[in-house]
Amino acid sequence: MNESSPHEFDRHADRYEADMQQSIPAALAENQYFAEYKIRYVARRMQNNAPSRLLDFGCGIGRSLSLFNLQFPGTELWGYDVSPKSIELARQHRAIANLTSNLADLPLAEFDVIFAANVFHHISSSERKDALARCRDLLRGGGRIYLFEHNPFNPITRFIFERCPFDKGASMLERRKVLLLAKEVGLNVLHSGYTLFFPRQVAVLRPLERMLEWLPLGAQYCVEMAKRD
Repeated sequence: MNESSPHEFDRHADRYEADMQQSIPAALAENQYFAEYKIRYVARRMQNNAPSRLLDFGCGIGRSLSLFNLQFPGTELWGYDVSPKSIELARQHRAIANLTSNLADLPLAEFDVIFAANVFHHISSSERKDALARCRDLLRGGGRIYLFEHNPFNPITRFIFERCPFDKGASMLERRKVLLLAKEVGLNVLHSGYTLFFPRQVAVLRPLERMLEWLPLGAQYCVEMAKRD
């Protein structure tokens, strides 16, 4: 499986947070909220049942791992990223997790949850099927994959995506294509929906988002998948 060059992500590792902040218009800047909502989404879908072992597939510098540790303090956390530099930075600050840039280090059929947040658009379209199949093979029976991606139909998301330095050369991934990939690699789609509809200026409306998951206008979407019996 080939992802974007490790050296490409190594160049951005030290500036990941700063580059992300600069890419988002000031009126929409809620970096912490964007990170936390995904963890809360997973916890809600799991009815707050803590997994015994969780993998952040494409963990970058490990920010989500710290949030998962707060949400599920008893869970054994793993992080994989193609960028050795990102893993080095994650090790400096996220001693809570087993971290690697080598796919072969990940134990097969051992993870209850695999979390992939805004990772698959960095994988070439010809390699995405293999990447999702690899995630399937890492999953235990009864386990879940939560794949989050940017919604290409949201104009604000597209604007941010196109000006983000570490997304240069990446291609946005439509939800329907993820659903097709899931079918091709033998995964059942348990749930899928759009999210992040309301900016902070109208944050009072955010409880309504669960009723709008069918509407392809959210900034991102999530597809929850499981192995077929």
